[in-house]
Amino acid sequence: MKINSYIFRGYDIRGVVDEDLSPEIVECIGKAYGTFLLKRGIKDTVVGRDCRLSSESYSKAIIKGILSTGVNVVDIGLTLVGTVYWAQHYFKIKGCVSVSGSHNPTEYNGFKLGTGFSHTMVGEEVQELRKIAESEEFSVGQGELKEEDVKEAYFQDLISRFSLPIALKVVVDPGYSTAGKFVPDLLRRVGCEVIEENCEIDGSFPLGAPDPTEKKVAERLAKKILETGADIGISYDSDGDRIGAVDDRGNILWNDVLVGLFAVNALEENPGGKIVFNALCSNLVNDLIKEKNGVPVMWQTGHSFIKEKAQKEKALFAGELSGHFYFPDKFYPHDDGCFSSLELLSYLSKKGKKLSEILEDFPKYISSPEIKIGCKDDETKFKLMEAIGKKLVEEFSDEEVINDERVGDGVRVEYNDRMFVIRYSQNAPYLTIKFEAKKEESYNSLKDYIRNFLLGYKDLDWKSKINVNTDALL
Repeated sequence: MKINSYIFRGYDIRGVVDEDLSPEIVECIGKAYGTFLLKRGIKDTVVGRDCRLSSESYSKAIIKGILSTGVNVVDIGLTLVGTVYWAQHYFKIKGCVSVSGSHNPTEYNGFKLGTGFSHTMVGEEVQELRKIAESEEFSVGQGELKEEDVKEAYFQDLISRFSLPIALKVVVDPGYSTAGKFVPDLLRRVGCEVIEENCEIDGSFPLGAPDPTEKKVAERLAKKILETGADIGISYDSDGDRIGAVDDRGNILWNDVLVGLFAVNALEENPGGKIVFNALCSNLVNDLIKEKNGVPVMWQTGHSFIKEKAQKEKALFAGELSGHFYFPDKFYPHDDGCFSSLELLSYLSKKGKKLSEILEDFPKYISSPEIKIGCKDDETKFKLMEAIGKKLVEEFSDEEVINDERVGDGVRVEYNDRMFVIRYSQNAPYLTIKFEAKKEESYNSLKDYIRNFLLGYKDLDWKSKINVNTDALL
């Protein structure tokens, strides 16, 4: 079967609905995944899906393919990706599939595939799966299908890990995505007053792709907080593994600030530990970790890469600018938006302070949001990043240019009182940009440099539907 090889990405499978993906192609991927599992002696897998319009049919198709190899499936239906990972531990099953397009626009969908408890495919594993799919040399058998509702058991496990009540007023805005079915109920059970905003399920995403890093999402939250006097607002992506936050004054927090906050909390409880964070994060994170006598570990962007690195380093906590957070000292070592939400709210409750008050003591940087600029296809983004990387190494030969495994798919430049990163996305055809400075004059100067530098590359599409926060470069 002809399958676009580019859908097999750095740490998952991601493609365009009805173009790269169809029920037939997805069934083939299911057969390849079942075969992949059996080669590792894994005979069972959990499958869950997000609320995208194509997710139900793709879930049925991938289950059909997996069953045909002789692998058994526990189908937990419409759910959050964190619940899928959690269900691996609950059922003692190493395999898992989350049918999800994550933060991408509604025309995308994809699959996060597990190869062990809280472990998802990376790099070579994804490519091995691709080769199996292309060869069509599949195992043959007849697996057993079970359907299970794990919501109550999942909630009970989460709730048991926190001191209650958590009596805060919280705005929840998942942008009509999957988290709307679960998060408000969970937060009310721990004692929160919940104000629901866009919590109805609508897989067409009428407000645009649910993305906690997008400025318009944060501004929507901020408006509701100021209207209602809430203590905090939390947003979610389409499968609920990522969060974003706005404080009680309506101030937008880019998620590296939350990485810093979670790192402080972890180090206050366990001094001297390691904290893993991705290369897109502000220097605020590094400053806070050192301030608390922790060990900072910068690493490559991507939930599978960061999760794997956190486990290897035995880190207390790991986090990404995108809003993926990992608490291996307190929970299973995977990203879970529900646990992240409870950990944040619990921290505020424990401190007895407003979030805005806590952040007043943090180092001050003027920092951009995560900016995404699309291009034609994956091949184009690879060539673009290669050219951009070479140019930046030449232009900043006297500064610190980080282009090794710590960044992995791009370049981070640090000099004087400023920093910027340009990298390609592992799961869609776009580049990601982040920049910051200590002073406004330096920030504006850096912004002008980056904008003019990128305008020199005609393969970037400044009007792409996949673009996010490009106004931060204007």
